[in-house]
Amino acid sequence: MSDGSAAAQALAILQQLAEDNDPDLHATLLEGAAHPAPVVRVYSALLLAERFHDVRALPGLHEALLAWDRPTRDSAADAVWEIGDADAASLIRALHFERGTVRDAIAEALDLVGWFPDATEAEVTYRIATRGWQELVALGEEAVPGLVAALSDPDGNVRRGAVWALGHIGDPRSVPFLVEMLADTSGDLFGEGARVCDVAAEALARIGTPAALAALDAYDASP
Repeated sequence: MSDGSAAAQALAILQQLAEDNDPDLHATLLEGAAHPAPVVRVYSALLLAERFHDVRALPGLHEALLAWDRPTRDSAADAVWEIGDADAASLIRALHFERGTVRDAIAEALDLVGWFPDATEAEVTYRIATRGWQELVALGEEAVPGLVAALSDPDGNVRRGAVWALGHIGDPRSVPFLVEMLADTSGDLFGEGARVCDVAAEALARIGTPAALAALDAYDASP
């Protein structure tokens, strides 16, 4: 069976399940959201959002927002808003716990339509996911707990951004955590930017407490 035939068959099955309001529709749509064919992924995402307000539709909606026709983009944008309004808590949890390309797709879909939460803690999670470091600095000390949590993110770019933001906020509570980041040598590869440890050293110098300066005195910045 050709790829086109397989996609057409998958779409026909999904459309029939939707028409029948089949109890297996939700589970089948989740499978469709990971289908090799973009048309199936996008159709599944739109229906997941419309019928179930499921945050797992967001990567597919992100795909629709970037690469599809205007009516599909409009439908995807509406769906992103509906999910955010219907289940903002689950959306923020997804941003917090998902990693890598899935989190990026969710965050970028929200960013494309201009959605953001109205609670500070949720906004911190959203801004970290969308790499809104300047906005986090503007939030000040309220952003510190979330930024400290981001220091353990597996993505070195996220860790580096969080370190930079903590340095510019200048809250002494972050010093012990920034000291730990002096051991993080990620970065400075293929033009990706400064190492996390070097940004941490700059952050500690900016904060300038006795504990921060003592850690810097013992810091060896050599590779």
